[in-house]
Amino acid sequence: MSLRRLVILVLLNAGLAAVGLAQPTAPAGVADAAGQRESAELAQFERKAVLAKELGATHLVITEGLPLATWELDAGDPYPAWFVHHASLLKIFPPPDVRPFVNAEYAARVAGILGQRCAILRKYGLKAVWNANEPAVMPEAFFTAHPELRGPRIDQPNRSTRAHFAPSADAPETLRLYRESIQLLLQQCPEVELFNWVTTDAGSGFDWSPSLYPGSNGNSNYKDRPMAERVAGFLINAQQAAREAGHAIEINLSPIAPRQWMLPTFSPDVLQAIVQRLPRGLAVEGREGPDGRPFAGGGAGGGGGGGGPFYPVVGLVVPSFAGGGRGGASAGPAPARIVLNLGDATTIDFNYRLLKATRGAPMRTLLERLTALRAFAVGEVGEDQADGLLDAWSELNEVERNLEILNFGGMLRFGHVLNRWINRPMVPFPEELSAAEQQDYRPFLFQAKGETEAADLVDIQAMRMYEGWGARLLFQRTIETTLPLLRAAIGHVERIRNAAKDDAARQTWDLAGRRLQAVSYLLQSADHMVAYQAQLDRVKHLGAKPETDPVLGVQSAWDRTDLMETARKEIDTMVNLQRLLKGSSEPILDLAPTPGEETIMRLGPKVADQLTHKIDTMNAHWRDYDRLFTVPNP
Repeated sequence: MSLRRLVILVLLNAGLAAVGLAQPTAPAGVADAAGQRESAELAQFERKAVLAKELGATHLVITEGLPLATWELDAGDPYPAWFVHHASLLKIFPPPDVRPFVNAEYAARVAGILGQRCAILRKYGLKAVWNANEPAVMPEAFFTAHPELRGPRIDQPNRSTRAHFAPSADAPETLRLYRESIQLLLQQCPEVELFNWVTTDAGSGFDWSPSLYPGSNGNSNYKDRPMAERVAGFLINAQQAAREAGHAIEINLSPIAPRQWMLPTFSPDVLQAIVQRLPRGLAVEGREGPDGRPFAGGGAGGGGGGGGPFYPVVGLVVPSFAGGGRGGASAGPAPARIVLNLGDATTIDFNYRLLKATRGAPMRTLLERLTALRAFAVGEVGEDQADGLLDAWSELNEVERNLEILNFGGMLRFGHVLNRWINRPMVPFPEELSAAEQQDYRPFLFQAKGETEAADLVDIQAMRMYEGWGARLLFQRTIETTLPLLRAAIGHVERIRNAAKDDAARQTWDLAGRRLQAVSYLLQSADHMVAYQAQLDRVKHLGAKPETDPVLGVQSAWDRTDLMETARKEIDTMVNLQRLLKGSSEPILDLAPTPGEETIMRLGPKVADQLTHKIDTMNAHWRDYDRLFTVPNP
């Protein structure tokens, strides 16, 4: 298998913990702890560099796991949660004209971390990759002071309460600021050679793009400028700035991949026109100018990361059986750049062993892939258990494919994190819960509308993709066909654990089983949430008035039984999850280190304790169902 194919396999099919959601500036009293974490993270980055170098890597991404730009967060608007984890050039390496409008402490801190990472890469003869979203959103104060630079509105109007804007890529002053910013970056981080920029998503966009979330908009002075000139000019400006500073850089710009309901950022003819204007080293959607050849600089990617289909559960890597790519080690010349991502602390070791054991192995066909992965499995668990491990990986591949059906964004991430299914109670009248009953989840809902929408369990970022009885049935079918596969994989892992010949191996596989069991509980909970809301909506829409004095012999209505049984299943599932979380000394979920670092995008450290509050709240509201249904009197 070629190393390039292995990189693609690991990056696209690993269930990794979230990246890009690291620690913001620590408040007074915890600065020492924050400093210790940064030292540990730097040591981990160096370990990645050493292992990646051994595996033949030439480049490492330096923008993952950076501190959040918490100064951009807004208590009244959830939308900044989508962009505070991106490495925005103008906000980390601000030119003099930008400095009054960004947080100087944050910029200096992050620039320092990046400089330290590049020093490590220099030590091992590696180069750096910069992943981010551009042109990136800027603070409103910047545009108040420089109204001529206001570009497109880039927020998603149903997910924000305030308008957010990126600078106009057409304005000569904007281009000057980007030139200065790139030169400041390269002064401190001369190892950066490759930029992967995402646009039209999470706080970024070009003027007058048809795919901007609020609709095509931008600076009216440049409305008639062809999109090809706008985009090509922005990229060429950045490349020329680096060349003036004595550096050769390459850039690949990738718009967000549109789903069926979305417009593409660049139509085929516009894309072709952009590429024809680009010199070598610049690409859009992986097509390098001027002739559209495949860009060899590396894959595109934003700075945030979604954490894979099992997030917020950490530490799960699933080698893929699927094809893709050209295959074996002898297929073509070695790539000029090899960019490795070994994941976070919970996945580094496994990814390293996987890449080391299988590099060079042919993987053109399913049989070749199975042969290579079985050989790796033998090294992991021995000949007797290798087939069981291979079966577990196969079953988890199926689990991942099933969950793709529900992917409007990773379902577990969007449900249990952004919508806080994990710690919010399901009750008949959620809008009546007290502030104390809502305190664990309400401040962290990605909800930009009113309390009615916030009380709806399936109103996630105003998409409502799991709403209604039909959605309940489709969702239920997906979960009921997925859970047996997951349980079968857990069974294989448990047998591997029981057959382990030493304590370390037993602990490793016991932890893997616990993490998979956590995924199982979260899937069950997700099913409960969608089912409960569909039934609750149905019952409230019917508006049937309960009998005040039911006669003797009245039984519970089917919908009352269904709703209350769903609530009880959720309580019992959360009891099981809580026991699992509290019984492990190793991380199961991706949790912020301190309560102050919990965000919309990341769970807080007290989730296990908050489950008690959720359970108690649900148990305190059993009689609320009497307001919806006739009370049985058997």
